[in-house]
Amino acid sequence: MVEPKIGLEVHVQLNTSTKLFCPCPLAGLAAAEPNSLTCPTCLGHPGSKPVLNRMAVEKGIRIALALGCALQESMYFSRKTYFYPDMSKNFQITQYEIPLGKDGGLEITDAQGRKKTIRITRIHIEEDPAKLVHAGGHLESATHVLADYNRSGVPLCEIVTAPDFQTPKETRVFLQKLRSILDYIGVFDVGAAIKADANVSIDGGSRVEIKNVTGFVEVEKALADEIMRQKWLADDGKPVERETRAWVAEKRTTLPLRKKESEEDYGYIFEPDLTRINLAVALVNKAAKGMPELPHQKFERYRREYGINSELAASIVTDLDVALLFEQLVRSQPKLAASWINILKKTLYFNGLELRQTKLSVDTFSKLLELVGKGRVTSRGGELMLRELVLDASRFDELAAKYSKSEIDIGKLAEEVLKDNKKAVADYKTGSRKALQFLVGELVKKSGGRVDARSASKELEKELG
Repeated sequence: MVEPKIGLEVHVQLNTSTKLFCPCPLAGLAAAEPNSLTCPTCLGHPGSKPVLNRMAVEKGIRIALALGCALQESMYFSRKTYFYPDMSKNFQITQYEIPLGKDGGLEITDAQGRKKTIRITRIHIEEDPAKLVHAGGHLESATHVLADYNRSGVPLCEIVTAPDFQTPKETRVFLQKLRSILDYIGVFDVGAAIKADANVSIDGGSRVEIKNVTGFVEVEKALADEIMRQKWLADDGKPVERETRAWVAEKRTTLPLRKKESEEDYGYIFEPDLTRINLAVALVNKAAKGMPELPHQKFERYRREYGINSELAASIVTDLDVALLFEQLVRSQPKLAASWINILKKTLYFNGLELRQTKLSVDTFSKLLELVGKGRVTSRGGELMLRELVLDASRFDELAAKYSKSEIDIGKLAEEVLKDNKKAVADYKTGSRKALQFLVGELVKKSGGRVDARSASKELEKELG
């Protein structure tokens, strides 16, 4: 029986306007020309001095509070020394000895449906290294490496977990829940990637780190592949080497990068240009007062105030935009809001969209529910309208006319269905209820969703005598 131990180091880019230790702007970073958003400080030129970004600290405090971490009264920055092309000054400014926060936790549901808490050992702030581009192919086939220092100095918050995960799927569940919390507290741009370093070992063996995996599903895939690789080595009687590997999504495998360093190898020293930083009470209070209602708090309130079941409440709160839409709809149309929000989520998932990527407004959605609630459009017709509205909300009037019940001659459609399905008619006359159900389905389908099952059954039974 393979017993994996998995821990994560999650890196979140904080949505400040400038870098962590210099005034270089972050606006337009993704589209900027390589090495165009730099200065002597983020390039590490001699004589340059770092100045800490106050907003980055405040956002880090919000993350620590949201994850139940204990904040330190004071914190230090350290130099993490390593010689690699992505750090021109040969060290990274990070936090090691005394981080911003520690000893938090995040509850998830495991594969057996049981609640478990993933311990958060520490949360700290650090600068991002440069971006390395392996030109000419993958890691093993690249002809050369390019360095873009635009990312050097971008503010990151690193969230480090204990090795509490037992399956790759649990890491995906954790990351999805973490992202939802980060979205609620507004500390990162939704379009920005959340990257994770995943550490994994099996049966008490050596720990392997999979570096810089982007995407929650990719983290799960990378861990599954690495666990299988380690299992194969164990089955062959070969040792698992302590190393750092890279996940190559195109090849669905990990490849070796370098031998895994120990903490001693980095030669941490306190950053002499940044003295001890006391967390001012006013700053902590400001961050605490600005904390919104978090997903688990909304979950409990939805169940208490609106009486919706746990599964539906959990589905709604995972997406802040959907939750806010629900809260506006439930005031005016409480009976329809919860069930139709669930239909909306399924529709968005089917199209690979998030609500913020559509132009579906509260007003448009309310008008759709009003049509369904007053019986002008069937539930099926409303679903078909929604499928098209998430792609183009401006077509509401056109679609409302298309799926309107008043625009259809149900009697004529029933006659056509009976004419085209004579065997089912004969079966019905011998007492088959399944035959009637089949005919109802055919009539609903022929109407394009404009006739509901109840109306279809009533009309067919009338026609059949």
